Amino acid sequence: MQKNMMKINCFVVLLAAICLSLISQAAMADAASAQLRLKDIVTAPVDLSISGTYYSVEPGNQKMFSVDVSQDRFIKTYDDGLTIVGVKVMDSVIYYIIDNNKKAVLKVSQPNLYKTGQFFNWYSITSLINLPGDSHVTALDEARVDCTMYAIADAGVKLCVDASHHIPLVMEHNGTMVARVSSVKSLSFDLKAKADSLILVCKQQDYTFIDVDSDMDPNAD
Repeated sequence: MQKNMMKINCFVVLLAAICLSLISQAAMADAASAQLRLKDIVTAPVDLSISGTYYSVEPGNQKMFSVDVSQDRFIKTYDDGLTIVGVKVMDSVIYYIIDNNKKAVLKVSQPNLYKTGQFFNWYSITSLINLPGDSHVTALDEARVDCTMYAIADAGVKLCVDASHHIPLVMEHNGTMVARVSSVKSLSFDLKAKADSLILVCKQQDYTFIDVDSDMDPNAD
C-alpha cells in the first residue's frame, strides 16, 4: 500500500501541471444577484470534438489538446503524453489518468481525486474553464466574428464564447492569452468504444494500474 501511495503522490505532481493550464478558481459570487453569471453563457459540451492550445506565461511554452465528449464520458488528450478518460457512474465520475511516458494508469473517483489535492472536474476539463458557475460576467463591446466577449468580475479573465455551442473559444488572463480553441466539430464516432479500447491497449501493453479508491480505503490491506 505504501508503494502505491508513493505512486499516487507522483501522479499528484503530474496532475498539478494540468491545473497550471487552467485558470485558477475565483471567489463565489453573491447568489442573490440577478447579474449575468458564467453558467448562463458557458455549458459543458455534449457530442462534440474540440481541439486547441493552452499557453503558458513562459514565451513559447504551450500545450496542445483535444477533447471528445458524449453524454456519459470524455477523452482528453494532451500532446505531452497525458490522456484523461472520464466516465460518469451514478452521481460521480471515474477518471482514468493515463501517462503514456511512464506507462501507468491512475484510476480514481471524483471524491478521492479531491482528496489528493486536485480540483478539476467534468465541467472544467470539458468546458475548458475552471471557474465557479456563479461567477459574475459582463458582456463587452468588442467586435468578434465567431464569438462574444465577456469579462469575469474580479478574476482578470476575458472569454470569447461561441453562441452555437456555448463554449469559450478564446481565454485571456490579465491581458494574456491562456487558451484558444482551433476546432469544434460534431462527435463522429462511438466514444465508449474508443475509451474502452484505450484502457484495453494499456492492459495489453503492461501499463501499471493504480486504483486510488482501493488504496485510500481504510479497510484495504
